[in-house]
Amino acid sequence: MNLVKNIMPIAIILSIMVSCASSKIVLSNNVNIDKYKYVIFGNETSGDRELNDVIMAVENCIGETGLKVLSSSNSLKILECSDSILTPNIHVTSEKWDGGHTYITITFYDYNSNQSIAVVKSSGIGMTVNHDQNIALNAIKKKLNKLFDR
Repeated sequence: MNLVKNIMPIAIILSIMVSCASSKIVLSNNVNIDKYKYVIFGNETSGDRELNDVIMAVENCIGETGLKVLSSSNSLKILECSDSILTPNIHVTSEKWDGGHTYITITFYDYNSNQSIAVVKSSGIGMTVNHDQNIALNAIKKKLNKLFDR
């Protein structure tokens, strides 16, 4: 029993040391992020088609923020709301070895002007590639919720 009590704190410390997340938000000067209510998903880049599942998970995180997802084929709604639409470019890279690193960068653009509005970044280091990705996804989700807190 004492062995378990001694090993548990060491395991927790190792787990914390091995798992690490970082994230940040950068906003364009003089941008009122609150005016944006809609999002249209366009051409996302990942650098690796194997990461499409992570891109979709990021899209789901964006959709859960309170931004309403519009279809690019809904031209009437787009014309009506064009000054309050964002379009994200999602970039995901993931190192292929255990203990690697996953990086997620989302650049949000104004749909009308194509001006860069915000950049949200996260990264994760875990014990496996899947763990890296989950850490980075959780970090990006927190930043997105903070950015689009409605």
